[in-house]
Amino acid sequence: MNINRRIEVLAPAGSYEGMIAAMNAGCDAVYIGGNSFGARAYANNLDQDALMAAIDEAHIRGKKLYLTVNTLVKEQERSYLYSFLDKLYLHGLDAVIVQDVGAMHFIHRHFPNLEIHASTQTTIAMAQGADLLKDVGVTRLVTPRELSLKEIKNIRENTDLEIETFVHGALCYCYSGQCLMSSMIGGRSGNRGRCAQPCRMPYQFFNGDKQVAGEQYLLSPKDICTVAMIPEMIEAGIDSFKIEGRMKRPEYAAAVTHVYRKYVDLYNALGKEGFKNYINEAHSDYKQDMQELQDIYNRGGFSEGYLNTYNGKKMMSLNRPNHSGVYIGDVISVKNNQVTIALKESVQGQDVLEIRKKEEVKFEFTVKDNKEIGGHIQVYVGPRAYHKAKGNHKRVSNAPAVGDMVFRTKNTQLLERIADDYILNNQKYDIFGTLRAKAGEKLSLTIDYDKWSVTVYHEVVQEAMKQPMTRDKLVAQIKKTGNTIFEFINVEVEMDDNIFVPVAWLNELRRDGIQRLMDQVAGSYRRTENISYQEQAYSINKNEEDMGISVAVQTREQLKLALKYREIKAIYGDYEIFSDRNEGNIDLIDEVKSRGKSFYMILPHICRLSAYETLKEDIFSLKEQKIDGYLVKNFEEIALLKEIYGEQFNDKDIILNYNMYIYNKEAKEFWRKKGISHFTAPVELNSRELKKLQIYDCDMIIYGYQPVMVSAQCLMASTNGCHPCKNGERRNTYLSDRLNKKFFVQTHCKMCYNIIYNGQRLNLLDQLEEINEMAPKSLRLDFTLETVEEMKMVLDTFLASGGGRMGPLIIDNITTGHFKRGIE
Repeated sequence: MNINRRIEVLAPAGSYEGMIAAMNAGCDAVYIGGNSFGARAYANNLDQDALMAAIDEAHIRGKKLYLTVNTLVKEQERSYLYSFLDKLYLHGLDAVIVQDVGAMHFIHRHFPNLEIHASTQTTIAMAQGADLLKDVGVTRLVTPRELSLKEIKNIRENTDLEIETFVHGALCYCYSGQCLMSSMIGGRSGNRGRCAQPCRMPYQFFNGDKQVAGEQYLLSPKDICTVAMIPEMIEAGIDSFKIEGRMKRPEYAAAVTHVYRKYVDLYNALGKEGFKNYINEAHSDYKQDMQELQDIYNRGGFSEGYLNTYNGKKMMSLNRPNHSGVYIGDVISVKNNQVTIALKESVQGQDVLEIRKKEEVKFEFTVKDNKEIGGHIQVYVGPRAYHKAKGNHKRVSNAPAVGDMVFRTKNTQLLERIADDYILNNQKYDIFGTLRAKAGEKLSLTIDYDKWSVTVYHEVVQEAMKQPMTRDKLVAQIKKTGNTIFEFINVEVEMDDNIFVPVAWLNELRRDGIQRLMDQVAGSYRRTENISYQEQAYSINKNEEDMGISVAVQTREQLKLALKYREIKAIYGDYEIFSDRNEGNIDLIDEVKSRGKSFYMILPHICRLSAYETLKEDIFSLKEQKIDGYLVKNFEEIALLKEIYGEQFNDKDIILNYNMYIYNKEAKEFWRKKGISHFTAPVELNSRELKKLQIYDCDMIIYGYQPVMVSAQCLMASTNGCHPCKNGERRNTYLSDRLNKKFFVQTHCKMCYNIIYNGQRLNLLDQLEEINEMAPKSLRLDFTLETVEEMKMVLDTFLASGGGRMGPLIIDNITTGHFKRGIE
């Protein structure tokens, strides 16, 4: 691997202005959203004309533009996806970032020369999973933020796909693509670009009757900053350094891009040892850059994310979910409502400061005059003083006191400098000119830029009647490129001595030349092949057989209860029941088969390098057992099962869980080509959308606690130390929000992840008549946190109805999920 290869700095562009700022600051590429299909629906996304202009702007500057198409695409939206992309594809769009495998399949079929980058929303954590996407045009994997350097290096060693990794900005608490919390709470789905960020809200945490943590921002990670780890990230094989932040202002994109460009170039110039020495020896320069990054935005400080740390309290911003600012001093005196602050950093007029005790904001004010480090600021905080809180101006209720800390939340001088450097003024690109001014010939100008060259002509040059034009005047006029992005480094002049050239001609020639140059550069990226929308009819046969009833269980006791019901045709047993290879538990598989039922093993939500070999060994040890199939929840497990079973893979019934997101028939077709044709109906689609999807080949979940987050973080570890959840306390560990809604927390220590469940159980038992009309392959009841007694009550009530209209289920806190309302 060439460690001196060009590393792409990939910047966020939440607007056209943000794109320009990032390009001026030195990025190699930007990722940006259009007015549809993007995971940031509330950014200042571009319409199609603006996107085409942005593509040209990027290419003229020698940059690339990647379009976010990273939401899940509903069946009825397929034709619109084509009309959204066709003109952009022909115009020269460089790549699309995609989550939905159906969208990948559709895009590759219609736009075969368009590169596809697999979004971090796919939750692909290993090369084995990523390589499943190669045949639909995927050329790059955007890794989950949770991966370590070791895991990224393992991906690099096992695939030739490009690797893109988030290096700076916000972290989600949940694995990207696995979060339904915003969706289930308020109908704003992160899978559709409308996340309401419930992870930035306060929660209380309970273990039994004991409150483990008071109201804190327990799900709010710090932002990451990995500048110091640039050598290690490059040597791990990362090709593209991705900066998060399409919802932030242009100054943010510019400031962060500038720093990463600077230090990537520094590494390329000095190597790893020289880079580390520079950071240590030029500490004031590095410290200044890091402080400016904190000034522009940080959340409780920075962490280096998961690159060297699996999880932990140090990664969390438990006391404040938004911009924390920079510590600049302390309150040293309070007399007669007059507060004196001793400065440990310089401040400038119009900076905004907050006086805090821990994270409680006591007073906010704007600095009037510049003050140097070591100086003092006095501010009056009397009864007329107000500070801004939650959008309203409220009177200070808790007065500042000696010892309170002071933070700057707005660095006005920094913002003005960034605007001046990267927003108000364009980076200049070198061009070379040759001006030919010969009497009797047309005036001409040739402009060379990189590999492009244009020549433009004007009127015939005349001999001078009076004062001839000098070489210096010709050059000076041609070099006046004004507010364009170009700058003449050199202008060669071929001229006669006694000529006259009007200044207006030179201006027109220069403008025409630069415009034609931009047209030539942009035009060189156009695609000219014939494309058209290809309507593809995917026929799915309706089930002739009666729907089966399947039950998913997490414990041995639940499995043994399910065995007692002859109406249950299939039992899905959680992998963790069998992972210790206890013969008594393994014998349960034989017992399931002896009762005439099918047995499926439920595989873990997440499969990473640390667990892959263990999972492989466990499944291989059970290979000879009578397992009918597997319920899989990630790409890696599919690759693993293909490796273990080889040619026998197609003999197993592989069921994709709902978190593999089959929102459209293109997705089904993608998986059929991989030998998989049994799915789980999406839990975010409403009944009308499910009918349109034709769920004859799907399990339909009609009951159960639903996971809303799957996280590499551990609430127990970050609040009270590592504490595995025991069977006897399965609903004793929970979060409580401001409305006292519960979210149950379950630890999975063997694979080291947490699942947070919606405290309201899904209950579609009253909707069975409508569901029966959809004719799903199977009705599925998921049992996770329930006691055996509760499980028995649910099964007795459901089975007594014969699968039709039934009496009420006597349980509290139920929901019909999205069956009626759906998501936008």
